[in-house]
Parts: sequence; C-alpha cells; structure tokens
Amino acid sequence: MGTVAASVTSRTAGHRPREPQRGLYAAQMIDWSTCEAVERQPERYSGAWVFRGTRVPVSSLFENLEADVSVTEYIEAFEGVTIEQVRRVLEHAARSALAPA
Repeated sequence: MGTVAASVTSRTAGHRPREPQRGLYAAQMIDWSTCEAVERQPERYSGAWVFRGTRVPVSSLFENLEADVSVTEYIEAFEGVTIEQVRRVLEHAARSALAPA
C-alpha cells in the first residue's frame, strides 16, 4: 500500500488518512482484551493493540476520525482492516466509555 499523508488539513483538500502516531490517543485506556476485532502481540507494533490479522494500530482509527477522515477513506487506506472490525471497535469503545468506573 502506498504512503498516506502525515497530516490532514481540511475536509475539502482531498486528504487521505494519517499514518498512526504512537501514544497520542487515549484508546490505550480502554480494555481491548475483550474486543474480538483486535489483538496484541509484543513483537508487532511494539505491543500496541492492532486490528486482528493486520499491523494497523487501533489508535490510528481514532486519530483519523478525529481528523474528519471517513470510515470509508480509512478502510481504503489501511489494507486488511474491514468495516466489520471498525464497527466492532467503535461499539467496544462506546460500551467502555459508558461503563461505570
């Protein structure tokens, strides 16, 4: 897959999803161990949670959504990530945000 843009300037500028940047998103605070769409292995991407069967970190989804990248654009840019995986990750994050502390 080709290189993706390092930053997004505006919705109308023909942007593409950003490359993941480690440690920028609080997604690490969510317990991803119960989400079947993701996995973590110490030898892959420094042990970050990634979409199952890929090297794409879960945090990259949230970083791109925050930058107004659509889910469709994200999936097109990050080969191997499916719409079903994105749906499950978003649902898991929503449930986690609503769970009592």
